[in-house]
Amino acid sequence: MMKRMLTGAALCTLALGAMAQPAADPTLMTVDGRPVSRSEFEAIYKKNNKDAAVTKEALDEYLDLFINYKLKVRAAEEAGLDTVSKFKSELEGYRRQLARPYLIDRSLNDNLMQEAYQRLGQEVRASHILVQLPSDPTPEDTLAAWKKIMALRARVVGGEDFAKVATGKGGSDDPSAAKNGGDLGYFTALQMVYPFETVAYATPVGQVSQPVRTRFGYHIIKVVDKRPARGEIKVAHIMIRSTDQDAPEKKAAAEKKVQEAYSRVKSGELSFADAALKYSDDEATNAKGGELPMFGTGKMIESFEDKAFGLQNDGDVSVPFQTPYGWHIVKRLEYKGPPTFDEVKGELKSKIARDSRAEITRKKFLADLRTEYHYKDFPKDVKALAKVVDTTIFQKGTILSDTLLRKDAQETVVMHSGLKYDREINGTIEKGKSVNVRSRKHDDIKLLPTDTVVVRDVQQGWRNDKVKNAKLTKPVFSIDGKTYTQMDFLDYLEAKQRKEARQPMDKYLDERFRSFVDDQLLAYEDGRLEQKYPEFKMLMKEYRDGILLFELTDQKVWSKAVKDTVGLETYYQAHKYDFMYPVRYDVDIYTCANADVSKQVRGLLKKSKKGKELLDAVNKTKPDALTIESGVFSKEEKPFLKDLGLPGLTADMPVDGKVVFADLKRVVQPEPKPLGEARGLVTAAYQDQLEKDWIKELRAKYPVKVEQDVLYSIH
Repeated sequence: MMKRMLTGAALCTLALGAMAQPAADPTLMTVDGRPVSRSEFEAIYKKNNKDAAVTKEALDEYLDLFINYKLKVRAAEEAGLDTVSKFKSELEGYRRQLARPYLIDRSLNDNLMQEAYQRLGQEVRASHILVQLPSDPTPEDTLAAWKKIMALRARVVGGEDFAKVATGKGGSDDPSAAKNGGDLGYFTALQMVYPFETVAYATPVGQVSQPVRTRFGYHIIKVVDKRPARGEIKVAHIMIRSTDQDAPEKKAAAEKKVQEAYSRVKSGELSFADAALKYSDDEATNAKGGELPMFGTGKMIESFEDKAFGLQNDGDVSVPFQTPYGWHIVKRLEYKGPPTFDEVKGELKSKIARDSRAEITRKKFLADLRTEYHYKDFPKDVKALAKVVDTTIFQKGTILSDTLLRKDAQETVVMHSGLKYDREINGTIEKGKSVNVRSRKHDDIKLLPTDTVVVRDVQQGWRNDKVKNAKLTKPVFSIDGKTYTQMDFLDYLEAKQRKEARQPMDKYLDERFRSFVDDQLLAYEDGRLEQKYPEFKMLMKEYRDGILLFELTDQKVWSKAVKDTVGLETYYQAHKYDFMYPVRYDVDIYTCANADVSKQVRGLLKKSKKGKELLDAVNKTKPDALTIESGVFSKEEKPFLKDLGLPGLTADMPVDGKVVFADLKRVVQPEPKPLGEARGLVTAAYQDQLEKDWIKELRAKYPVKVEQDVLYSIH
């Protein structure tokens, strides 16, 4: 068990908690002359023995396993497994995953999680008015929207009805306001964009907020009510479709149908599930007893939620009620109160990572990196690039011209064609193509069957002559004294280039420059994680060693045992008495519906009836009154066969509500299982033997020296 735990620690540990790093970290042992620190052994030991006392005996036992582990890693290193591309790629993949929590502001992220959890304990009902902004507003757009939202707020604060202002001329830009007057119903944390949510929770009931800007535009929010969180509920429902647009007779028929269903459920004539199958118009749930997924506030229409949460006990059934979708009957199946922080922590972390809150932590983290790494920029040298970068930078993938190159005469002609090509090579798009050229004038290309040419795109990309000839070596920013030049920035632009709408070059360069700086700051921080965080360095070492251990152990033990059929057969022949059948019983087992059937079967057996003839006779009037099972069974497989001795019919035995007796033919004494049947067990044992032999070889090959006083200093 400890061996498996040690291997698993290297491969599967995801805990990122800080480990104490002693001021002095002495060498605990050397493996082939390579030092292993006390902190490395102690971290893995305590991770796998969290609740156990640290004793001399436990340290000695674990050290023996740890030495085997380190010997295998050393052998993998000597075999060069740490240099192959597969290893490097796999380790880099793990590193990217493990680095993510270190590339955000973790303290702020924790605070946002706590804030979201506190808000989840309360639900807010609010109305809003929206003044939209374009996705890329100008200062004039922003000012006009601000003036409009402030004018609307003044009307509401001055006493006008909020819903009328929202739905009136020049009111809310939210399309749903025409129907709901801006009423959003009840909501809780993580259901609205973060700035909106924050203002809604901060505004007292009955008050109208100051304008708040989101990615949609400017809002004013009127908070109508606040209440404790309801939790979540799971219900089944029966729905009869009926809308205001239906004819009166159709509405009456729907009401009659739902009342009939309700009456049959309440009387017990039909179960709720059967009634849902028979009556409900909801095709998605009627075959499942009407069962809906568990939901909380804001997931269903409000009137439906109110009826569902109004049921007091599991199993309670509502009276029929109407929503805009029709008539409903609801049965409460399960209720869950608001969760604890620990219960919802993982979900909160995931949701916040996808929420606009993530941008808050990212900006804070990047701002801190700028300070920590003494960031300095040179905006004039960034703006200077506008003189050399032209608008072709917005035309990634656009074919500007084609050159037709004759293979024989090497003559070149140019045409504008809009042809599409298959692949990109060294910055040009090319594709071999046979065409016929009659005239070699630029404007008039015609075809003859005799001329074969190669079509090659001549793309005048944004790296024009100005870019190529300019000395773009001036720094655009620096971090910790390391400078990034204008050409570094242009290389970044090329790597990120995509086809997009034209925009002012100064604005384009400014936006891309901010992204360039952010990406380089994160890359710089990423490269220093092992230096800044000892626990990350230790974790990466565990993963590195674990991958090496797994790969070499697979080669030397696991896969070898499966593929080495000769070795497996040899091992089996030498150890076949380790894989024995227990005592077994060769029997016919008669399972009878009751004692009367057993008596009937025994009588027919005396008349030499057996097999199909016996089954046909007994099951003639009642199918499955008798089943017969024949074979060789152990007492583990058929416990009621225990301690059978003499051949012949046994007494009746009660088994699972039926009557069983057996016809014992012989007792089969223990004997080795054939390899085909015991292959799994034999392979596992052969793997254990291979590993023991391998470890013995490694211990002989690589010297190990342990500092006992350092080992026993761990407590």
